[in-house]
Amino acid sequence: MKKISKKIMEAAAKVGMNTAIKACGSTSYYGCHQPKEPKALKEMIK
Repeated sequence: MKKISKKIMEAAAKVGMNTAIKACGSTSYYGCHQPKEPKALKEMIK
């Protein structure tokens, strides 16, 4: 049972990561609102 749960979690994580990568920088993806990144975050990355 744990193996099945782990496989489902890994699949959900892959789908989430692919969606996040594709939605990066866009205003909306799948009809969901994606707010702007805070300026402080951009400064922290530098």
